[in-house]
Amino acid sequence: MKHIIYILFLIIGISTYGQNTFLEDKYEVEFKFVQKETKEPLPGSIIEIFSGNERIDVGISDFSGNQYFYLKKSEIKHDKIVIKVYGIKCKIQKQKIILKNNLKKTIFLEYGETEYVNHRSLGEFIKKLNFPKPEPFLCGTID
Repeated sequence: MKHIIYILFLIIGISTYGQNTFLEDKYEVEFKFVQKETKEPLPGSIIEIFSGNERIDVGISDFSGNQYFYLKKSEIKHDKIVIKVYGIKCKIQKQKIILKNNLKKTIFLEYGETEYVNHRSLGEFIKKLNFPKPEPFLCGTID
């Protein structure tokens, strides 16, 4: 009976350790895309993130114009990233950003000349930008 207490402490300790996963050192970056004149969110905006001459991530904003990234610090050279944003019917916008901590930023896009003119051309535009294939999602499957 006195060993049961020790066994319970061992089981509880193992279960709490299992819930604390090791995460690489990452920056949490959040962008919100807004049309400059109307202040309306721009869903479906495409963003590319570069560091040095290498593209480190890509994404598409959700219905409220937000896009979240977790960027590995090891991939970011000299704490600098360059973002390239393609908004629907908006000029392509390029910005240089210095990352020291997590970042939350609103990007204001202006209407102008672009190839990305409606949501229906999203698939073609993604192919043109050579998006990487997403990793398979294997939740609950046995392979």
